[in-house]
Amino acid sequence: MSEFNPQTQDHGGADRLLKDAPVGRLATCRGSEPYVVPVSFVYENGRIIVHGSAKGKKMDNITSNPKVCFEVDESEFVPDEDPCKLHWKYRSVVAAGTARVLEDPEEIVAALKLLVDKYAPGKGSLITRERTESYENLALVEIVVDELTEKKVGHQTGG
Repeated sequence: MSEFNPQTQDHGGADRLLKDAPVGRLATCRGSEPYVVPVSFVYENGRIIVHGSAKGKKMDNITSNPKVCFEVDESEFVPDEDPCKLHWKYRSVVAAGTARVLEDPEEIVAALKLLVDKYAPGKGSLITRERTESYENLALVEIVVDELTEKKVGHQTGG
């Protein structure tokens, strides 16, 4: 696995998709049991911040095994009168990395501000330490990306 360094590598399209995608999919594993769940997230400087509940299978898996995989995609179905020319255009980004649950109150505030600004631009400034501490079931997970893969496809069916 090659090490990913956001300061020295330009992943143009992959970075854009990671910043713009509204939903990501987080894959965790405990023992031999894989688990994938859709999540709210934000991407910045080679790390992915995931929002979720403090309790549940996702968090149990991360605690047991911090190696995770994260995926985002966008797609478009291209219709055609000829069924052999139907096809999908899509691109996806898969990021492998190591997850950790944020515990430092200042890291939590900073991460939640990033998330809020992604989904409600300009509202991140309303996030305070007092507010975050009042959310008993809030969990934020930081994924440090080790490997990043982008795929673009214009696959045709049939033929």
